[in-house]
Amino acid sequence: MKHLYSLVFLLFALTCSCLSTAQNILPNVSYTNDTLFNCSGTASAAPTGGAGSYSYMWSTGETTSSISNLCAGSYFVVIQDANQDTASFSFSITNPCSNITLSASATNCTPGNCDGTIQLTVTGGSGPYSFSISGGPQTGQPLFSGLCPGTYTVTVTDQNGCMTALIVVVTGNPLSINLETTGDLTGNCVGNAHVTATGGLGPYTYLWSTGETTPVINNLCIGNYSVTVWGANGMDSASASFNITNPCLGFSGYFTSTNASAPGVCDGSTTFTPFGGTPPYYCHWNNGISGAFIYDLCPGNYPLMCEDSNGCMIFQSVTITDSTITISNLSANISAVDDLANNCSGYVSVSPAGGIAPYSYLWSTGLSSTGMGALCAGIYSVTVWDSGSDSTTIDFIIADSSTIYGNNPYPNGPVNDTLYTDLVTNCIIDYSVIDSAALYQAVYDSISQNLYVTWAVYSPTDTVYISDTLGLTGLAPGYYGLTISVYCPNKSGNDFFKIETVIYFDGTAVYFSTLGVDKHALENITIYPNPFTHSVSFDNKNGIIQSVKLVDLNGRVLSEMNPVNSGLVEMKQLESISSGTYLLILSGESSSKTYKVIK
Repeated sequence: MKHLYSLVFLLFALTCSCLSTAQNILPNVSYTNDTLFNCSGTASAAPTGGAGSYSYMWSTGETTSSISNLCAGSYFVVIQDANQDTASFSFSITNPCSNITLSASATNCTPGNCDGTIQLTVTGGSGPYSFSISGGPQTGQPLFSGLCPGTYTVTVTDQNGCMTALIVVVTGNPLSINLETTGDLTGNCVGNAHVTATGGLGPYTYLWSTGETTPVINNLCIGNYSVTVWGANGMDSASASFNITNPCLGFSGYFTSTNASAPGVCDGSTTFTPFGGTPPYYCHWNNGISGAFIYDLCPGNYPLMCEDSNGCMIFQSVTITDSTITISNLSANISAVDDLANNCSGYVSVSPAGGIAPYSYLWSTGLSSTGMGALCAGIYSVTVWDSGSDSTTIDFIIADSSTIYGNNPYPNGPVNDTLYTDLVTNCIIDYSVIDSAALYQAVYDSISQNLYVTWAVYSPTDTVYISDTLGLTGLAPGYYGLTISVYCPNKSGNDFFKIETVIYFDGTAVYFSTLGVDKHALENITIYPNPFTHSVSFDNKNGIIQSVKLVDLNGRVLSEMNPVNSGLVEMKQLESISSGTYLLILSGESSSKTYKVIK
């Protein structure tokens, strides 16, 4: 009620004729200005005359005789006495500091020195002035010298206490770093890195991703690292990332030999061809001959040491026989145990046969033993060499089991499964005969509170090429996007088949739209032109197509239409797509159809 009364009183005072000063009331208002841009103005009324017992209504809404914390601006007060006679007074609060300005010019440092300067110029205000700088060696003067590269705050204050400030940057020769690394040549964490800093202001401070703070670090294993270097002022910095690799991995070679023509005849020869290392190569035979080619060889075994320019060394040997000896071709068998516990418990061993013993081995992990353990699910290979000129390479897979996902913190998120499988021989999938790739079953077990989702890739005859089951635990109700990437042996790391869908879990049941096999819905669609150049067209007169995706054979979506209009539909702007084979996936309400198209 008090504020309501004040508002009515103020409106009355502003609109009635009694706003003019009554002859018997003198407002006697005094005020002070805002001097530091901090709303420090004040105003005070000491009225005389009238009937006394004065009441006050300021334009700020206050009802006391004095007010404070006034910013620059216009104000007024209405004063009323006991007889309800009124008088008003208008006034302005100003800021005498509003016209003071500061400008600065900087001279940057020469490389490695603290010889920068800042010259200040002030206009307005009332002199004399005083000057200061943050982190600087001087105060009181408009010229600051002997400054290192950095960011400074300069301030000027006049005799009225008015002040203003600027941020000025003094630069020097930019800090830069040069990084030199040595790889882990033996696989025993013998890599090192050395960083050299130039520019900026020394001494320098170093921090490696390993936590070390010296310019040189050693004993680095294969992996990714980074380093950051700071200048002495803490402002300049430079960073670099780098990899430590084992350049000796994959360094090997093979022999091309001609055996002796007859027993006791020394006319055999052999040439060693190194690969996988860094040329040039330096090869030395145990008979003292250097070079990759030796000749006039009698039947026997000839060891060889070959070194590349990184210092990586391999030791091989070749056996020269006479032409009367028959040697069977080299072959090898793989015996593998899958990682079904998902704890990298896989194991593999190789058994060579034929060729010329002894044998040498190189696994895709870099090991050179007859077997290896602690394998995670994935794709691997091994190359076996005999002591002659023969070699064989075998690709194999360590399969995994279903993946259990737990403690999903929120709904409406993605769940991804990576399946390594050897269910398809050599993973030779004919994309042209795949009818659909989808999830065909989702069951919630209320006892274990797990959601089990099963995927499949189908052929037109409903043959299940690949399947996998996920167990999802701790799911909250909501939508989840599920993705499975199927990796296969004899494929590169980027070669996979990708399946996607969406499920909705309400806490007790699961719902999903199955894009499964339908014999009729999308069979009579005409795709043209095929091969295409700039666009692909198809007939949607019945309105059964709801979405269209053009994907490559790795599952990457290159173009998409959703929703799809009825009638003749054209997917345009395909000029930038490279030549090759692609999949056009047409999806209806409850079915999908995949067509192979070529550009």
